[in-house]
Amino acid sequence: MVKRSKHTGTLAVIEKIYGDIPSFTDIFTEESFYTFAFCFVCASILVAFILSRYITIKPVEI
Repeated sequence: MVKRSKHTGTLAVIEKIYGDIPSFTDIFTEESFYTFAFCFVCASILVAFILSRYITIKPVEI
């Protein structure tokens, strides 16, 4: 009688998910990655600027 580990099913699920997720090179070329990074940085700066107009940090009084 062969004793099966309970981790066998878990590993199969992890391997299935890992196989379904595209790799970095499947998503980006070098040029498209730099374009994405530039847009992401610009969007982050814009969001920080907009949020800074509405959020005020007040000092804590001791």
